[in-house]
Amino acid sequence: MRPSLKFLPILAALLLGVVAAVAADSPAPFTLHEVAPGVFAAIDNLAAKPGSGANAGFVIGSRAVLVIDTFQHRFAARDLLADIRRKTNLPIRFVVNTHYHIDHVMGNNIFARAGAVILAQQNVRAWERTENLKFFGPQITPAQRKIVASLGLPSLTYRHGVNLYLGSRRAVVVSLPGHTGGDSVVYIPGANVVFTGDLFWCHSLPNLIDASTKLQIASLATLLARHPDATFIPGHGAIGKAADVRAFRNYLVELRKDVAQAQSEGKSGDALTRAVASELQKTYSSWNFFTYFIRPDIHYTDLELRGKKRVPIPPSH
Repeated sequence: MRPSLKFLPILAALLLGVVAAVAADSPAPFTLHEVAPGVFAAIDNLAAKPGSGANAGFVIGSRAVLVIDTFQHRFAARDLLADIRRKTNLPIRFVVNTHYHIDHVMGNNIFARAGAVILAQQNVRAWERTENLKFFGPQITPAQRKIVASLGLPSLTYRHGVNLYLGSRRAVVVSLPGHTGGDSVVYIPGANVVFTGDLFWCHSLPNLIDASTKLQIASLATLLARHPDATFIPGHGAIGKAADVRAFRNYLVELRKDVAQAQSEGKSGDALTRAVASELQKTYSSWNFFTYFIRPDIHYTDLELRGKKRVPIPPSH
């Protein structure tokens, strides 16, 4: 058994949640915010049981609509589609998946049936129905395998990025490394809004199961340099500004520093985890998902710094 598997029940509980119908009087799975004219962020409602499981959004142009990510639960994706239809009757032409993780792609088929073309970085298509299996743990059931096998794949892929035109409005999609090896950000010029996917988690500890924290730190620096005054829509957490992106980058920097320090002192296993968690909780214990992700974050960073971390391997194209 790979060392990382001991954390999969935690990741599965958070990323997959309970697939269930939502009662009529339950809180909405997400809250919708118009962050600029025609640019909407759908923010996971952590008070809902279940919520949407991740953030998403959409952009209304003069001739078409772009959707960014499609949530963890299909009912939330259907709610998002209904919200779009309440705002506009323009065709939903594109969906961009910011990465392959199941909490960002579960609703792809709903939007494909509505006429959208699903786009993503080329590794997303290769990994969506393979790498997502690991989130169910080593005792995955046939029903769970069927869920992953049914995920809607991107039908159009790119290596470095693409420009999408919604009539007079343009969306700039750029691939940046760090969270999975197949990550994209979506920038809306004029509105000065950046949808970051899981490269940025706002005041939330991240899932680092596939991450290269070194590359993710560099990509966050790139985003801050390119968009110093932007509004940032994270993959998880509240809508952010540059200071919030900087705070998240600082978390990753401190995580690497504290793990490296513990390693240099000869610590490993639970002793290393306790030492690093004790340091990080001083600053980050109030962040979302601290209890869920602090141990796996330390574990995966320990493996990364020792050159033993397993990450998805890009296929040959």
